[in-house]
Amino acid sequence: MNKHRRKLLDLMAKRTLALKAAEAGLEANDKEAYDKAMAEITDLDGQIADVKALIAAYEAAPLEIPEDSGGPSAGDGLQDRADRQRRGSNEYVRAFCDAIRRRVAPVQAGSDYAVLLDALTEGVDENGGYLVPVDLQTRINELRRQMVSLRELVTVEPVTTRTGYRVLDTAPTKGFTLLEEMGQIATDDQPVFSRLNYACKDYGLIVPISNDLLRDNDAGLLEYLARWMAKKSVLTENALILAILATLTPVSVAAGKELSAIKKALNVTLDPDIALNAVLLTNQSGYDLLDALVDGNGRPLLQPDLTAGTGYVFKQKPIRVAADRILASQEGGSPLYVGDFKSFITLFDRQVMEFTTTDIGGSAWRTNSTEGRAIMRLDVQKMDADAAAALLLAGPAA
Repeated sequence: MNKHRRKLLDLMAKRTLALKAAEAGLEANDKEAYDKAMAEITDLDGQIADVKALIAAYEAAPLEIPEDSGGPSAGDGLQDRADRQRRGSNEYVRAFCDAIRRRVAPVQAGSDYAVLLDALTEGVDENGGYLVPVDLQTRINELRRQMVSLRELVTVEPVTTRTGYRVLDTAPTKGFTLLEEMGQIATDDQPVFSRLNYACKDYGLIVPISNDLLRDNDAGLLEYLARWMAKKSVLTENALILAILATLTPVSVAAGKELSAIKKALNVTLDPDIALNAVLLTNQSGYDLLDALVDGNGRPLLQPDLTAGTGYVFKQKPIRVAADRILASQEGGSPLYVGDFKSFITLFDRQVMEFTTTDIGGSAWRTNSTEGRAIMRLDVQKMDADAAAALLLAGPAA
């Protein structure tokens, strides 16, 4: 049945072309061309009438189902599956999108869109539109995942050179020496400085994309790729920052001792000036442990951050939560970092992520492709080693 409908469409397409040829011959006063085209139209009309009669005869025939089959034959199911596979193929989707863009009707398409004609099925008007591909959706569905940027917690210093250094002092620990009248002034205590070097490194990635794919897709592929690269830049910065945090030696905290351990970190481990601006950083598992803590009256220790209007505070200290996949738990428990991370870490930013594309450079010219390239240049260094502390929160007892 489908082959007869395809033949009908092919004949009608030929008739349309012959009709245009006859019209052109008439306008050009070319009687020979006009007569030839009209003769072809007459012949095609006869063939079209025959095929339509055959199709009508098929449609008028009752559906014969064997008594012992209980329904359509297995062959019908195989044909349906074949039709669905054909309409779900990449070739069909590309042809469908191209036909829609060019506003081409099936009767005009002819052999240029054979894959669309092959997919015509029972009950489709011979002058109707193309079959919609199976669940056609060219938009790229981006999975929703937290992309917390730890960059916001640390000091970010733009720099204009690849390498450099910063001078750090050592805070004095004692006051002046008592001076007797006309006595000798002491010189036994002098400032001590250290030099912290930074060296920005290049991080990047190239993704080649077929030019055919770029021309055929309707999904905003380059815009998606730019967003994808931006996410990778956040992951790169996070990895460098977490590597610095990992240098801290964590203090293991038994279940039920979380509150006292955090208090000790704020009150004793950290300098009071550092504790004043301290932030708590943990992962989902650590946050879940903190969220279960209550005071003596049964009230949650986690409270909404009224000053920021969003998020939560723990003992008046803001708490930041990263996904477990970003800040992984360790064998002994969940990490909790307490401190002034802006004093603890500096990110030297030489070049924010730059995303560019080319279809003539690199290997793009030889492979008929477009290369998307992202590059960022930075370094992350520990500044004040005493500005943060690490805890390891054990889970509740089984």
